[in-house]
Amino acid sequence: MDFIEEFKQYILSVVPTARLASGGAAVLCRCFECPDSSDPRNAHFYFIMPKYKGGPIKYYCHKCHCNGDVTYDKLIEWDIFDPDIGEMLIEYNKGVKSSRYTGGIKKINYVFNNYTNDNDNTRIKLDYINNRLGTNYNYEDLRQLKIVLNLYDILNQNHISNLTRDPNIVEALNYNFLGFLSIDNSYLNMRRLCNEGLVHNSIDKRYINYQLFNNDNDSKRFYTIPTVIDLNSPNPINIHIAEGPFDILSIYENVRKREYGIYTSVAGSNYGALAMYFLGNYKIPNAIVHLYPDNDKSGSINKLRSIISYLKYIGIDVYIHRNTYDNEKDFGVSSDRIKESIMKA
Repeated sequence: MDFIEEFKQYILSVVPTARLASGGAAVLCRCFECPDSSDPRNAHFYFIMPKYKGGPIKYYCHKCHCNGDVTYDKLIEWDIFDPDIGEMLIEYNKGVKSSRYTGGIKKINYVFNNYTNDNDNTRIKLDYINNRLGTNYNYEDLRQLKIVLNLYDILNQNHISNLTRDPNIVEALNYNFLGFLSIDNSYLNMRRLCNEGLVHNSIDKRYINYQLFNNDNDSKRFYTIPTVIDLNSPNPINIHIAEGPFDILSIYENVRKREYGIYTSVAGSNYGALAMYFLGNYKIPNAIVHLYPDNDKSGSINKLRSIISYLKYIGIDVYIHRNTYDNEKDFGVSSDRIKESIMKA
C-alpha cells in the first residue's frame, strides 16, 4: 500500500465523520477550522489526494474556505496526529516542492488599550473578575493583562468605525460582556456576564469572539498573558495551557504565583494547536508543557491523546493538572477553591 492510500485509510479510521468522496480522490469530513454545518450529518471539509505522483495532499473547506497543504503540524492542530503517519507525512512532503511549513509568526496588530471608561457598569465588570478570582485588580492591572472591560473603549481609542457585527449586537457586547484581547490583537474573546436569554441568540453564549479588523482571516484568536521569554536561557521554559481565559488568569495568579513562563488559553482552538504555535513559531529550545483541562468530557485524556503522544515523541515532558476541589470543574476560581493535582503524562 502506497502512502497516499495509507493516509486515506488513516483519516477514514480516526475521523468519525469521514467518508470517501469524488470517486475516492478525496476524503470528506466535518471541518476542523470552523463549526461547519449545524446539521452533524453534513460536511464541507475535503482532504484532496494528489492528481499526480508526488503531488501534495491538500485540504479545503467549502464553508470557511480554509485551504493549504496537509502537513504534520496541521495534523497536530486538528488533533488527529499519529507518530507513524506523521513521520511518513514528513518524509513524503520532503519530495513535494509546494509543501512547506505552515507556521511562521503572523502579523501583530498594534492597538491602543490605555483607557477604561469608568462608570457603574464598568465597575460591576471589574468586581466580577475580582470576586471570581479573589484578586484585587484595578483598571490599569487589567489593561496590562490585555483585558478589555468595554468593547467601545478599544473601538474608540483605535478609531475603528468599520464594525464587524450589527451595531445593536456591538452595543449588547459592550454593555453585557468583557473581553480578552487575542495574542495578535485582532480578536476579543468576550465573556457574557448577564443572564442567559437577555441578549440576541447569536451572542447568547458564555463566550463569543468579536473580530476587530475585517481583513484578518488567519488570526490567532487565543488569549495569552503578556510576557517576555529569554530564548537563550539554559533553563526550561514552561508553557501553561488552559481551557478558558479565567482559568489561565487564575493559574497565573493563584496557582503559579506569576512564575516565569508562557500562559495561554485555548479559547476555541485546541491544546495541540496552542502547544505547536509556541514550540514551532518561537523555536523554544527547552520546553515543558503543562495542560490544565476541565474535569469533564472535553478534558478527558482521550481528547488530549494526540498532542501528548506527539510531544512525548519529540522528547518534551508533559504534565496534566486538575483542580480536584469538590464540585469545581476547572481552575477559573479563587485560590481557596483550588486543590491542584499533577500527573506526568
